Amino acid sequence: MEAQASPGDPHTTAVGFETLYTELVAVEQDPRNHKETEHELLKTGMFHEELMKKGAAEKYERIWIEQLFRRRPVRVNPVNIIVVSGMAGIGKTTMVQKIMYDWARGTQYQRFEFVFLVKFRELNLLDNENEPQMSLTKLIERHYKYLSNDRLKDVLKNPETLLFIFDGLDEFKHKLNFTQSQLCSNPDVEVPFHILVTSLVSRTLLKGCSVLITSRPTALWVMDMERVDQFVEILGFFPEQRLMYCKKFFGDTALAAQAFQYIKENTILYSMCFSPSYCWMICSVWKSHFMKPEKAKSEALQVGQWLCVTQNKELIRDTIGVDLKMNFRSTTLSAVDCAVLAAVISCCGELKELDLSGTSLITESIKRLEPGLSCCSVVR
Repeated sequence: MEAQASPGDPHTTAVGFETLYTELVAVEQDPRNHKETEHELLKTGMFHEELMKKGAAEKYERIWIEQLFRRRPVRVNPVNIIVVSGMAGIGKTTMVQKIMYDWARGTQYQRFEFVFLVKFRELNLLDNENEPQMSLTKLIERHYKYLSNDRLKDVLKNPETLLFIFDGLDEFKHKLNFTQSQLCSNPDVEVPFHILVTSLVSRTLLKGCSVLITSRPTALWVMDMERVDQFVEILGFFPEQRLMYCKKFFGDTALAAQAFQYIKENTILYSMCFSPSYCWMICSVWKSHFMKPEKAKSEALQVGQWLCVTQNKELIRDTIGVDLKMNFRSTTLSAVDCAVLAAVISCCGELKELDLSGTSLITESIKRLEPGLSCCSVVR
């Protein structure tokens, strides 16, 4: 894991998971009650609000990463097939890396002798006209070249000691087909990649092995959730995790507290920090500016807000509403607020009406707002 930095930055340094990793909030859900039609960002935000209400969190069971695949008294059957869902940037791939990291260190998941990680994005690259099909053994050999044919055969003889992780179902270009006639049971038989995945999940291939699949909510409709033993939804960071992440990111407790206070006082920034990717992005901007003179702090606020609110066009449009109207009548807007507003409108692409009547704007504020005004049909 590397500290995120600008491309080519000579100061990029490697940091361990134990240094920066902050435990994600994840809850167990009933896979049969999953609703595919909900907008993932809106759904996650609404879920956060629900859990923040007094007593609401008691209805959901929080799942810690190390508890995955662990047999529990309340379950009759072992947990072999797990689906982990979460919106983009919520930490699914980082969670997978943490699982691999803990397993390799020997601290968790020691019931598995081998853990095989395959990204659906990589399967798309392998799936071409020259190689439309592949056996499971060949797929493993391509990713783990140290496993010779004879050694791999010995490994596959004990499927209950194997964990297959498929990361990013939403990036897979094929639909999963769970039709019984399409499934395979022989790891040496060449079949399309989607058949390999569905056969492992359906337990016809290497019965007894464990499978973990990560996906954005919008792609779960291709999964047969009836075959899933455990459905986990990642919710990202609650307030306590946001503060903890800031402390770990900055290292300096006083500096972290100062940055976190800036974030918390801004509704847009703070509400978006439930997403670890936004949290990292905001903290990165803050860190590069808090070390500089006082005058740079306002610039950091502007850049941080701009990066945050312009990352998702769908989110911005959902927030504004279908009428595409924004009302800031008789509102106090600083230059920074105007910069944020301009960035939001520009990302949205169009605005039918922007009401600024009764709002006093200084020259600098107007200058900051200008880039967004060209996208407005009517400005009052």
